[in-house]
Amino acid sequence: MSQRWQVPARFAFEMGLRGDCMSADGLGLSDRTRSIWGKTNRVDDSEWLPLYVHMADSAAAATKIWDTWVPQGTKDVIARDLGGDEKLARKLAVFLAGVHDIGKATPVFQAKPITFGAEAESFAWKAEKAGLPMIAGLRDCNHPTHPIAGEAILEGYLMRVHGWDRKTARQYACVVGGHHGIPPDKSKVEDAGLEKRRSGLDSTEWVAAQDELIGFIAGIAGIGQSEWASLSDIRFSVQSAVLATGLVIMADWIASNSDDGMFPLVRTDPWTDNDEMSSLLGDREGDDIQSWSGLRSRANRAWAYVQLPHAWVPEDVPSSCQELFSTRFRLPEGAKVRPVQEEAVRIANKTKQPGIMVIEAPMGEGKTEAALAAAEILAQRTGRGGVCVALPTMATTDAMFTRVHHWLEALPSCDFSNEKTVWLAHGKAQLNNDFRSIIASSHRRFSSVDQDENKWGNPRKQIDVPPETVVSDWLWGRKKGALANFLVCTVDQVLMGALQMKHVVLRQLAMANKVVIIDECHAYDAYMQEYLKMALEWLGGYRTPVILLSATLPEQQRAEMVEAYLKGWGSTECKSGSATGKPSILEMLRAGDSQIECNGSVHSSTPRGEKRVISDAYPLLTYTEGHEIKHVDVKPSGRSMDVRCEIIDDNDEALLGLMDILLADGGCIGVICDTVGRAQQTAELLGGRYGNDLVKLTHSRFMDIDRMSNERELRGLLGPESTVGNGKRPEKLIVVGTQVLEQSLDIDFDALITDIAPVDLIMQRLGRVHRHHRGDGECDRPRSLRKATCYIRGIKTWESDGPEFAKRVDSVYEAAALMEALAVLNLRDAVASCDQRLPQDIAHTVRSAYGDDRRTLIPSAWLARYDDACAKRDAKRAKKKKKAGTYLLQSVKSMNQNRLLVDWFSTQVDENDEDKGQRAVRDTQETVEVMLLHECDGEIRLMPWVGNERAGVENGAVIPTTVMPDDAVAKVAAQCAVRLPMGLCLPDKIDALIAALEDGCASEAACWQESPWLAGKLALFLHEKTNGFVSSELCGNAIAYSRETGLTYHRKEDN
Repeated sequence: MSQRWQVPARFAFEMGLRGDCMSADGLGLSDRTRSIWGKTNRVDDSEWLPLYVHMADSAAAATKIWDTWVPQGTKDVIARDLGGDEKLARKLAVFLAGVHDIGKATPVFQAKPITFGAEAESFAWKAEKAGLPMIAGLRDCNHPTHPIAGEAILEGYLMRVHGWDRKTARQYACVVGGHHGIPPDKSKVEDAGLEKRRSGLDSTEWVAAQDELIGFIAGIAGIGQSEWASLSDIRFSVQSAVLATGLVIMADWIASNSDDGMFPLVRTDPWTDNDEMSSLLGDREGDDIQSWSGLRSRANRAWAYVQLPHAWVPEDVPSSCQELFSTRFRLPEGAKVRPVQEEAVRIANKTKQPGIMVIEAPMGEGKTEAALAAAEILAQRTGRGGVCVALPTMATTDAMFTRVHHWLEALPSCDFSNEKTVWLAHGKAQLNNDFRSIIASSHRRFSSVDQDENKWGNPRKQIDVPPETVVSDWLWGRKKGALANFLVCTVDQVLMGALQMKHVVLRQLAMANKVVIIDECHAYDAYMQEYLKMALEWLGGYRTPVILLSATLPEQQRAEMVEAYLKGWGSTECKSGSATGKPSILEMLRAGDSQIECNGSVHSSTPRGEKRVISDAYPLLTYTEGHEIKHVDVKPSGRSMDVRCEIIDDNDEALLGLMDILLADGGCIGVICDTVGRAQQTAELLGGRYGNDLVKLTHSRFMDIDRMSNERELRGLLGPESTVGNGKRPEKLIVVGTQVLEQSLDIDFDALITDIAPVDLIMQRLGRVHRHHRGDGECDRPRSLRKATCYIRGIKTWESDGPEFAKRVDSVYEAAALMEALAVLNLRDAVASCDQRLPQDIAHTVRSAYGDDRRTLIPSAWLARYDDACAKRDAKRAKKKKKAGTYLLQSVKSMNQNRLLVDWFSTQVDENDEDKGQRAVRDTQETVEVMLLHECDGEIRLMPWVGNERAGVENGAVIPTTVMPDDAVAKVAAQCAVRLPMGLCLPDKIDALIAALEDGCASEAACWQESPWLAGKLALFLHEKTNGFVSSELCGNAIAYSRETGLTYHRKEDN
């Protein structure tokens, strides 16, 4: 068929249309095609945007995204499918972005009203007046949706015009079907093909208009007959389809911004009597939409406004490992790179096909620095445009953010002014002072296509930003923040890349662009491991470099994670049979086929058929080179330390008696409890004995502002810079806390008391005893505490058939794992003790406790109790794995068998509830967060000790309830949040709890909804009493809070 829309092949939307590329008669589109609407103001018929303009705008945005923001490694994923033809990959990405809304060129979409309401106007008359037949009764019809209709239209076009088979056409068309963030449903696509009248597929006029628009975009993208022929012979992988869909969504969001500086709508007037198209034209300057020069000007203006950052391109990476660490981490003069760090850099530099790297090393070996240094090298070698660092908790993430920020500042700046875009992703990121300071120093005001993500809602200002670490205006918010070049986040953000959640393609695109570092990779249960393994499989499918860090990693867990990554890696190759053509990693390990490399030499492990010996290699680096798995045994650089472990009774008398002995000459003693309740009870007991000033308590039931203050205080008292000599380290102190003490704080105790825990966590906790060197022979410690000692409690009784654990301890950790810890440490009765040499014993101890032969470690008298505990553990894990599958994505391998994103998933977690997504990947119970505020004399105030002197907010400041609070006081109030205990949030009670909270603060909080800091938050008002602050009543419970203890609760009838 003849096509009036012939577009110069040179066009390809370089964002720059040269004058010699413009046809004399403008765009050459028919009146019918130009009459189809694509965007409205959703208010009235005074403004609109023709569909062809939005399609051209989207193609323009995609071109710039590809040329600037997309890193080379991501381009390579798509180009690999196209025979390495990057130019064709670029054309395809631009085409798919431009054609994404072709489903709007249908009677069912054109019939939609401009706004809601029975009397709302519609632009359907435009298409009908131009000669496109409309169908009565479609005004309120929503099927097929325009993404689904678009997939059916493009699929049919490729089959009818270019002679493709359906499966080949669908592998590209499914990108159009998924551009709203949900993969297309096969049945809906097929229904759309059957509903020909609604989609216009039974109308010669509508089909001609659809063909004209597709051809128009193909011309813009530079796709001609040779390109169509090449694409028809290609197997387009699901990895490429996911990335292409993510790029299409980005282009659509940018092109959908109708701000004056972006892609504004144009005015429309009623048709003239002679039906001339002139009435459809916008007349505002710069918005000529019927010429190539007008579209070019519109696109260039928008791109200058959006300022999407350029992909990071690592430059000037020193070849010397010592120089690399000295420049990136500001090593003190004379400091040497540690062996683990040196080996990680060597592997990153020399591995021919880098994939996943696992660094197992004790605390203090510089694993984080090793990972960041290796990430810079891997990014340069594999074309990645950024780095993601994921950690298990908000506290560890906040601490890491500052370190990553310092590293970013030390990186050489490229030729681009904004490549160091950074984002902090967790539930309380906006309260992180370092992150806030970067936002402030960026001299920006934030805007977003999605208005609900614009917390500040301030008008945007165009200000030049110096080449430093910045937060990008456009890459702002829950959905888009992860697309920044550098991301520091809780691990949920990575795991949600394996979650059936709307816009998961954006999360996968964000991760595929980066080198991904996951710290504390051992710290996840069976449920979370399913998501971690699936996320690793997809990252392997993108050949994204991954670095896993752990001090204590069971062998099987390591093997399963590496195997998951290689499963995805293998799916990038068209092979029959298994992904790698080799036995699984677990099979190789069990058969003794793994290899350990020492000082460059490869040593085979136990021969096949013989009993496998637990490896003592530690520190250990495991990495892949293509499909091969290699191990490197590295010598530790830190000092060795002997720690004495002893069992103590789990009662108050034993604890107080031991503490009397430990504190006889002074000292700083840590007490780690497995639950908040045990920690609070322990702190109360010790405070009663030694005075509250001597006892510090930290756990998760403090308000955010108090918890952060507690941790700052502990770092100041017990951190590496605090010594007896400079007077910062106290002579006597007791710190009671929960698991936060084993993960997030770089603090050092003279002695440690801990609840029983799985052995890998025991080893983590031992790392807090004598963590820092305190003088020759530890002479700066009290004489009686110069030998590191850890006392283990939490065993209620020692029965003849094994230990019985204290109440609530075995509800946190599985009894089988606790018995394995006791057995491997040879702690088998109430007076048992053992010695552990760190770090030398860590690997063997942990690997033995989690090895295949762990049952042989258990005393024979315990076996019946142990077997029962194992059965319960196995059942629990099986249940968790099954439950994880509810929202778990299908694997790369299974999806590639179909070559389509169709039916990728149908059940989605609510994308608007980030908390629900995090719970879905952590399998945690829903809880309720509240702000704790002080009700006094008819006013609502901050707690008496809460304020911000630097921001001008005095302690106990009044929070207005009749007008919107100013930002300064509102931000402090938002930091007064705490999650209520799970006991109050049980599934059968949580709705009543939320209703009671809403009723309790309804009148006071009404005007707070206008504050970006307070909108949607619940408040609980407390009254001052003798021993702290309490609520009047909440669902039959009294909630109490004190600065020293945190939040507690009890049933009212308990008094």
